[in-house]
Amino acid sequence: MARPPKAAPAPILPSSPAAALAAYGRVEPKLLELGPDDLVTVYVEVPRAVSSVLSALPHLRELRDEIVRDLPNHPIEMLDELEDYALAAWYADLLYSTPASELDAKKLTEDAATLREGLLVAAEALAYRNLIDKQRVADIRKGKGHTDLASDLIALAELFRSSWDKVRAKTAVEDEELERAADLGVRLLAALAAKPGKGSSAAPKITDAGDRRARSISLVAKAYEECRRAVAYLRWHEGGDGDLAPSLLQKPRGRRPNSEKAAAAASGASSEAPAKTPADEASAAADGALSSAEPANDAEPVANA
Repeated sequence: MARPPKAAPAPILPSSPAAALAAYGRVEPKLLELGPDDLVTVYVEVPRAVSSVLSALPHLRELRDEIVRDLPNHPIEMLDELEDYALAAWYADLLYSTPASELDAKKLTEDAATLREGLLVAAEALAYRNLIDKQRVADIRKGKGHTDLASDLIALAELFRSSWDKVRAKTAVEDEELERAADLGVRLLAALAAKPGKGSSAAPKITDAGDRRARSISLVAKAYEECRRAVAYLRWHEGGDGDLAPSLLQKPRGRRPNSEKAAAAASGASSEAPAKTPADEASAAADGALSSAEPANDAEPVANA
């Protein structure tokens, strides 16, 4: 009996650009090792791909012990590092998609410094009254350099948001300032990454945004595919990898136009087809399984080598 369809989960995306930047820093050495033959074509928009991976992570982690026990040759590090790979891909896509007109590092730095100081003064006043975490505020105050400036803005926005119901009525900080802080921090990070020689040493070593994005999405797509294969083996008799999103490497099949569908239905209704034998049905099922893996001609790649 077929399992009832599950409701689509809510999209999950990184809530912290600062965490995504840190993940990219951990992953970049692996990206630098990739050669042209290691890059793959992905037919899913990067934010959607990242959301699929992050949504699948809890289920994958529940199966980690089984994977290690039953598949000793499986590269378990691909599961252990999958979250970092996904965050790094999201960050690389962010840098790729940020318009060059928004990457004036000098102007962004000036605006960020002013906004950071105003938010820090307000945060320190709240911390003095034990309304927000004193240590987190103190750690942000210690930040130095352009990269810290960008990360501090993002951290301040997250700090206020985490206690917003409690502090909203006790501070002069407004919602618009928090939104601007998060946006400005992200754009400054992107500007520094685009000009690594003018920012801090934390800027990505891969300076071409398209190459950085292609490497990052290839890494997460291939790692996720390995995890899906492990789950398919362990859960083959229970429906395989049905609890996971489709492969990021599978080109979606196109659909026939409605007019073609109607014509096919009309033709089928007016003709008397001979009854199919079980052997015929088995053969048709096998043909369908093979054809479903064939790439369609109407889908464009999102990232490729």
